[in-house]
Amino acid sequence: ITSMENKVKTLYHGSQHKITNGVIHARDAYLPTTNTPITAVFATPDFARARNYACMRLIADGWKSPRTSDTLYVQKLSQDISGKKAYIYELDSDGFERDIDGTYYSLTNKPIKRVIEIDVMQEITSGNIKVYVLKPGIDCPTEHDDIWAELVNNKDNFELYKPISKNIDMSLLSQMKDLGINK
Repeated sequence: ITSMENKVKTLYHGSQHKITNGVIHARDAYLPTTNTPITAVFATPDFARARNYACMRLIADGWKSPRTSDTLYVQKLSQDISGKKAYIYELDSDGFERDIDGTYYSLTNKPIKRVIEIDVMQEITSGNIKVYVLKPGIDCPTEHDDIWAELVNNKDNFELYKPISKNIDMSLLSQMKDLGINK
């Protein structure tokens, strides 16, 4: 039993969906450690992990895995990340259970205390989220998550995504292309 001093007061729920009615509804999911079906609201005391989760589906096409609270491994980048917004919902921890792996979940809907809107591309360009993309030519079957897990365990299969800064002069870029400097 956790003493009151150790009890986390605030939890975060990351989502790519804007919630306008002030409540996060419990959804069908699985407990990560036991893969047990559950209908719950999931949250974490780690703001960075919630941010990563909120942005993940907007950044990635195909397989995706958060590796740490600030890194994301993806099979492919989504077509247009620019301008996309993700949301972090601040929740009171009352009524949440803690699973063995540290995941917090509640079997009931949870009122939102505060909403934090995130510009996904800004998080990447500022280095708050590092996105590693599967290198071209590396095969990744669509139906085998064990193969994806193997790929993710070898960092050499991925390269860090470095978005082009918006303030780079476009004429300079086209000159570089003409000179064969930037393919």
